[in-house]
Amino acid sequence: MKKSSLLMASLLLVTGLNQTTAEAASEKSTAPSPAEALTELKRGNGRYLEGVSKHPRIDPARRLKTAKKGQKPIASILSCADARVPVEMIFDKGFGDLFVVRVAGNVCDTAELASLEFGSLYLNTPLIVVLGHSKCGAVQAAVDETELKGSLPLLIKEISPAVKAARKAAPEAKGEDLTNKAIEENVRLSIDHIMKSPGIARAVKEKKLLVKGAVRDLKSGKVRWLED
Repeated sequence: MKKSSLLMASLLLVTGLNQTTAEAASEKSTAPSPAEALTELKRGNGRYLEGVSKHPRIDPARRLKTAKKGQKPIASILSCADARVPVEMIFDKGFGDLFVVRVAGNVCDTAELASLEFGSLYLNTPLIVVLGHSKCGAVQAAVDETELKGSLPLLIKEISPAVKAARKAAPEAKGEDLTNKAIEENVRLSIDHIMKSPGIARAVKEKKLLVKGAVRDLKSGKVRWLED
C-alpha cells in the first residue's frame, strides 16, 4: 500500500514537472516578434471595429495565472489619458496583454520613459506604440495657446514643439487641419524622446524591438498607423 502510494506520488510529481516544462516551452515559443505583435494589434483593432471580441472584459483564470506567473504583455503603449481611448478595448486585448502608460497628450517625460523602459527592457515587450487620438484636448490647448492653471502649462510646454513643427511643415494649415497635423507631430515627438533611451535604441538596432506611432479616430474608432 505504501509502495503504491509512493509510486503514485512519483508519477504525479513527474507529470507535474512535465506539464510545467511544457507550459514554459509553450509560452516561450508563442512570444511574438515585433512584427507579429504589431500585426496582432492591427487585427485586434479590426475586430473592435467589427464589434467581434475574442477577449472577455474580466477573465478570472487569466487573472490567477498572471498573479502566479507574472505579466508577459505583447506591447507597451504610451497613450493619452482621454477616457475615450480605452487601450485594451480598442485593440481587443485581454487582461495582462498590454503594458499601458497613460498621460494627457501622450507626452514622454522622465516617468513615462522609465515606464516604457521597464516594459521593453524588463518585461521584454517587443513593441512600443505611441498612440495619439483625434480631438486631443491637450494638443488643442497647445495650438490655441490656451491660458491654463496649475501644472497644466508645464504639460502644454511639452507639446508646443510639436505644434511648431506642424506649422513649419504646413504654413497654410489652420483650424482642425492644423490640430490634426500637430497631433501627428506630437506622436513623433514622443517617439523621438523614447529613442533617446540607450537601452531602447539598442534593442531597436538589434531588431528586438519596434517603435511605432499611431492615431486613433474618436468617431470611427479606427487606429491609423503612421509611417516611419
